[in-house]
Amino acid sequence: MIKSIVNNLQELSQIIEPVSDHLYTKKSKYLFGSSIGQHVRHILEMYEVLLAGYPSARFSFENRRRNQALEESVQEMLFTVERITAEINKKDKELICFLHDHENNEQELKTTYFRELLYCFEHGIHHQALIKVALTEFEWESIPENFGVAPSTVKFRLACAQ
Repeated sequence: MIKSIVNNLQELSQIIEPVSDHLYTKKSKYLFGSSIGQHVRHILEMYEVLLAGYPSARFSFENRRRNQALEESVQEMLFTVERITAEINKKDKELICFLHDHENNEQELKTTYFRELLYCFEHGIHHQALIKVALTEFEWESIPENFGVAPSTVKFRLACAQ
């Protein structure tokens, strides 16, 4: 799984690296005014939260930095992907995820590092599909066919084609 995540994040970098900061921050009408950079920031901050919480075995996806530089700078995104991929290969262990219900009551959810990595991976693919929508809107031509598509869907499509 870790290898798949690293490959996915590296693919994200390869696709976004040639994009200008202007296009990276351009608001998409099909994404209700959000930008590619905002979606990339969201993807990467989920991983950052999980990695930051690993030593203490406690984290909350609700407490993300929402780093403005990460959503405005392709170079910052590339640096962040490099850092995440260098740090992600850790042993599985039990973690506690903190979240709040609709009345702001704190709850603790027992989970594991690998389970949350899988969540970040699949959640990131969902946002990559949205990034693909924006890139298509902006007439970007270098978008791999399977970018933003879950690995299980790719396998299913291949099986159906045979």
